Amino acid sequence: MCGRFFLDAKAGDIIEHYKAPPPDLFSARYNIAPTTPVLALSGAKFDLYRWGLIPSWAKDVTMGNRMFNARAETVAEKPSFRNAYKRRRCLVPANGFYEWRLESGRKQPYCCHLGQQLFSMAGIWEHWQDAEGNQIQSCALITTEARGAMTELHQRMPVYIAPADYAAWLDCANDKIDAADRLLRDTAPDYEYYAVNTSVSNSRNEGPDLIKPLEE
Repeated sequence: MCGRFFLDAKAGDIIEHYKAPPPDLFSARYNIAPTTPVLALSGAKFDLYRWGLIPSWAKDVTMGNRMFNARAETVAEKPSFRNAYKRRRCLVPANGFYEWRLESGRKQPYCCHLGQQLFSMAGIWEHWQDAEGNQIQSCALITTEARGAMTELHQRMPVYIAPADYAAWLDCANDKIDAADRLLRDTAPDYEYYAVNTSVSNSRNEGPDLIKPLEE
């Protein structure tokens, strides 16, 4: 499961990494939570998506509140996710994400990262429209079984997409689904992590102090 992450890259860093500019409303955020807007790249264009995928057939937006993660093992089969996985894949930029571990009777948050560098998590997205014609673009992150050091912290972790694989992941042509399946199976980055203050557990808290290592 991945229910919180952060993105503190500057717009220039994002342009250099992805060769695409973020929207004007983009800003660094340190406590990105489900149901809030997240930056995602689909094709060659960035946009903001509601985090929590709303299937096109959903009766209302609340269905997306609990659908912020899709499991790599079942994303191609689940009715809520399979159409988006086949036709609408995206990259979600991050500098890290948070996970919690029960320690001494309380949940201790940890900041998980790849050397604090900008990286991409695998995502899928969907269109939804209400009875009045209002449209919402929403997305979900894809997770897989934890590997490496992450197995000591949590059972799941986000699927990482390497820069060399961006085009393959985003290519939703019918004959390219095997390449996407391979990326879900084979990608295994060695995430690092360190403890942070429990203030990150409240999604209303924001700011760079949230990613500072917890003082011993």
